[in-house]
Amino acid sequence: MNYDDIRPCTDAELPAAMQRIAHQSVLPQIIKFVYPDSDIQQEIARLRAIESVHDFQSTFMNDAIKRIIASTTDDFTYSGLNRLRRGGNYLFVSNHRDITLDAFLLQHLLLELKGDTSYIVFGDNLLAMPAATDLFRCNKLISMSRGGSPRAFYNSLHHLSEYIHQLVVEERHSVWIAQKNGRAKDGLDTTAPAIVKMLSLGSTKPPQEALADLHIVPMSISYEWDPCDTMKANELHLSSKGHYTKAPDEDFTSVVTGIVGHKGRVHLNIGAPLTPAELQPADGEDLFEHVASVLDSRIQHGYKLMPSNFAAYDLFNGVTRFRRRYSPAIVRQLQERQSHLPDDDSRRLLLQAYANPVMQTL
Repeated sequence: MNYDDIRPCTDAELPAAMQRIAHQSVLPQIIKFVYPDSDIQQEIARLRAIESVHDFQSTFMNDAIKRIIASTTDDFTYSGLNRLRRGGNYLFVSNHRDITLDAFLLQHLLLELKGDTSYIVFGDNLLAMPAATDLFRCNKLISMSRGGSPRAFYNSLHHLSEYIHQLVVEERHSVWIAQKNGRAKDGLDTTAPAIVKMLSLGSTKPPQEALADLHIVPMSISYEWDPCDTMKANELHLSSKGHYTKAPDEDFTSVVTGIVGHKGRVHLNIGAPLTPAELQPADGEDLFEHVASVLDSRIQHGYKLMPSNFAAYDLFNGVTRFRRRYSPAIVRQLQERQSHLPDDDSRRLLLQAYANPVMQTL
C-alpha cells in the first residue's frame, strides 16, 4: 500500500526537510529558547547536518522538550512505563489536553527510557501551518483527515487504519492517538466509539482480533494548569451560542500558548495493555462502545487529580468537600484566570473544565 499522503518524513527525505527548517524565519527564536547559551548560527549548522529522524528526535527535539519541562512546569512526573517491554509495539490511546505536548511528552519518555519514539496521529489541520509542517513530519506525524464527503471520510479512515496496522502489527512500531477528535476542552476524558471502530478497519481479521493485535495501552496526561484554559472556555461559550468561528491562526496560537505557558505540575501515566477479557463485550453489547467504555475507565483512573481540580470542584458546586486538598493560593489562581474572561457563563465553563476530572471519579 502507498501511504505517501499521510505518512511522516523518511530518513531519505529528512536532510531536505532540515534545510527548509533552517530557512524558517522563526528558527532563531526557537533555537534561542532551546539553547539559550549557544550561538544561533552554530546550532543552525548542527541542525542542517542531521541525517535521520532518530537523530533529529534524540537531539534537537528531545532538548526542546526538556527545555519546555524545565521552564514551563513545576514538576514533571510519570508512572507505568515499567508496564512496557523494551522494543514492544503498542497503540497508545490517550486523553487529549494539549495539541502537541500530550504526544511529545510521551516521545521524550520513550526516548529517554526505551530508546525509541512512537508515531503520532494528528489532525491534518496542523499541516495547514506552513512554518510547522516539516517540524511535525520529522517527528513521525501521521496525518488524519477531518473533512470531505462521508464516503471520502470513511475511505480516509480505512486508509489510516491500514497504515496503523502496518506500523504496529507488521513493522512492530508504536503509535499514539487521541481518544477522540480534538482536545477535551471541557475536561471530560471520553473515548469516541468511532475511533475504536476506525482502529479495527485496517485488518482482515474480525474486529475484536484486529483490536487485540494493536496491543492497546491507555495513557492519561494531567496538567495542573492549562495554558489554553481561557481560550477553551471562550470557545465553548461562543459555540453554545452558535457564534464561534475558528480564526485562521488559532491552531498556531494554541500550539505556541500550550508550549510556552505555565503548566504547574504535569503527570503522565501509562496503563497496562488491554487484556483479551477487557476486549470481550457482554452478550448483546456493541464491541466498539464496550472498548470505548473500558478505555474511559482506565484513562480516568490513571488521571492524576491536582489541587486545581479539587478547588474548582468546590467553587463550581458551592461546597467545601475537598477544602483540605488545596490552598487559598490555588483558589486565587483560579479566580485570576476567570478574570480574563468576559462574562459569568465563560468563567463558569472554565471552572467546570477543571472540576470535571473530579466529577468523573465520583
